[in-house]
Amino acid sequence: MKIVSLHLENFRTYRKIDLEFNSRLTFITGNNASGKTNILEALSLLSHGKSFRGSSDYEMVSDGCSHYYISSRYDRRNQKHEIEIGCDVSSGKIKRKIKMDSKVLSGRPALVGNLISVIFSPADIMIVEGGSSIRRRFLDLVISNQNPDYLKNLILYNRSLRQRNSILKRIKEKKASAQDLLPWESGISEYAEKITKSRLDFINKFQEIFQNSLKRISGSRDFVSMDLQLCEKETHPGFKESLKDVIYKDISAGFTTIGPHRHGIYFQIDGRDISAYGSQGQKRSLVLALRVAQFYYLKENLKISPLLLIDDVIKELDKERRSAFAELLHESGQAIFTTPDLEGMESFLKDTKSQIEIINVNSKGSVLKSQLEN
Repeated sequence: MKIVSLHLENFRTYRKIDLEFNSRLTFITGNNASGKTNILEALSLLSHGKSFRGSSDYEMVSDGCSHYYISSRYDRRNQKHEIEIGCDVSSGKIKRKIKMDSKVLSGRPALVGNLISVIFSPADIMIVEGGSSIRRRFLDLVISNQNPDYLKNLILYNRSLRQRNSILKRIKEKKASAQDLLPWESGISEYAEKITKSRLDFINKFQEIFQNSLKRISGSRDFVSMDLQLCEKETHPGFKESLKDVIYKDISAGFTTIGPHRHGIYFQIDGRDISAYGSQGQKRSLVLALRVAQFYYLKENLKISPLLLIDDVIKELDKERRSAFAELLHESGQAIFTTPDLEGMESFLKDTKSQIEIINVNSKGSVLKSQLEN
């Protein structure tokens, strides 16, 4: 997987910028607020259909503009492709069009799985310290890249869930009856069962890769278990039966109390929740191990080396973790980094043993290139 070029129009701080990526390792440098992370955000958007920062399309349109357009040319298994995303917000509503090789795609599920990438960001620490929804998002992203049907089932499940919750709220307000739930039970149950099976299968396959990655990064000091916890009442062979068990609880609450939207993902060290009892070093090792494991999991299952997008995290790593990261780069394909400058990174750059391209940018779209030889 190799990015060849990136074009941005009215995206974040860039009214227009064109970049070409000629080396396996590229460092994007520049002052704070120069828009370095915006470039990785655009690549991630083309890959996953969503901003890794959690931003809306409105936020990604440049100030004073009504639309943005981004495109990238890339190689996958020696075949050339182009992905384009155009978004118009002039009407007050978001209107998106996604194209793959000039053909309009039906939506995000058709986009995900084409340009495969793994992003490392300082915000990744929230996978450990944040709530279950953030950990589920990590899980969903990895599985969706490897299994296109998973994302479709997730979207359909969430759509059915919103409808069911709306009816439950109306029942609580005595504006509807329990009979009104019946048309939605089969659909939501089918999607829930498929999502749950995919998640359990993934955790089972991911465990070994994750533990190996953690050993490399922590020097075999830590063992962290990763577990998916289903809701208490999800014990029947069929999710439809489980919904019957909690129907009165759901009506009283006014929302659906069990299902994939409430699954928990837990990381434990010595049998204790690492988010509460782990040190900052252990948490950082865990987060880095998760992303490294994501890379190897996708590489193993897709037979493709994902694009690595590394947003200003190298300087945060200690010597041992930098060494583990440099080892990952030996086994990876293309990687694109952002960092204000390369000061203090001489040892890391030497360890990469690769030709390095440096792209210095500013928010006006000015680009200055240079190369380092190792």
